[in-house]
Amino acid sequence: MAIQFANNAYSTLASGITNSATSITLTTGEGARFPALTGSNYFLATLIDTSNNLEIVKCTTRSTDVLTVVRAQESTTARAYATGDRIELRITAGVLDALYDDTTIGGATGADFNDSVKLRFGAAPDLEIYHDGSHSYVTDIGTGNLKLGGSQVDILGTAETMATFVDDGAVTLYHNNVAKIATTANGLTVTGTAIATTDTDTSNTGTVDLDFAAKQNFVLTLTGNITSLTASNEQVGQSGFIAFIQDGTGSRTVSLHGDYETAATAGLTLTTTAAAVDLVPYVVIAASRILLGKPQLAFG
Repeated sequence: MAIQFANNAYSTLASGITNSATSITLTTGEGARFPALTGSNYFLATLIDTSNNLEIVKCTTRSTDVLTVVRAQESTTARAYATGDRIELRITAGVLDALYDDTTIGGATGADFNDSVKLRFGAAPDLEIYHDGSHSYVTDIGTGNLKLGGSQVDILGTAETMATFVDDGAVTLYHNNVAKIATTANGLTVTGTAIATTDTDTSNTGTVDLDFAAKQNFVLTLTGNITSLTASNEQVGQSGFIAFIQDGTGSRTVSLHGDYETAATAGLTLTTTAAAVDLVPYVVIAASRILLGKPQLAFG
């Protein structure tokens, strides 16, 4: 739909609406607001539904502080709108059929939408923008992907930067407005410390499986002999450590599943002293191949 001008002496349009020669384009929905009227400016306009050529409203006159509007549905009734009043267009059963003001909004300038009223774009539609009363949404629901473009795209908090994305440059993530992680031409820079997740399990005996997708490092207290230390979801290139802690009894042993390999197939020989801590480094070199380094014995 478009607002077409028969005599346009009104030079200032509402925020976000652009005058293009003799017409401006509005997205179907609600929220067109008249900005402040100044001097002797006024406009004579006809709002039409271009698909049905249906005349909706004529703005005919203005005084110093009001705009007089005549609706096509009430051609004999003129309604006055003060500067800043919101004039909303509603769609009912696919037909643009209502024009009214909302004086509770006050004199703010802009387009206003009620909660859960959606701006929808695309034939499907494919994109929605709305607020549901609790949260705000920009959602791709149709064909293709949601793409945000710009030479630099910033994600902002209420008073700080959360992330920046620079064209041909770094992607930077912030904590409390301080850059912590940034991509580089060669990889990644971490400012501060990178802490891998660690499984601290205080009861281990019998068959014990280490899930390498869930944790990077493992601290295992031996409360009995581990008869089979198995592995799942290991990823090539993953590395870390496994710490074995003897309980108060001590002399606990660990037997390895075939996924684990030790130098010269020596297996693991741990400290037998009660409460002793042994540290074993590891690296995953292939599917089901976890190489264990030489145990560092008797910490603590």
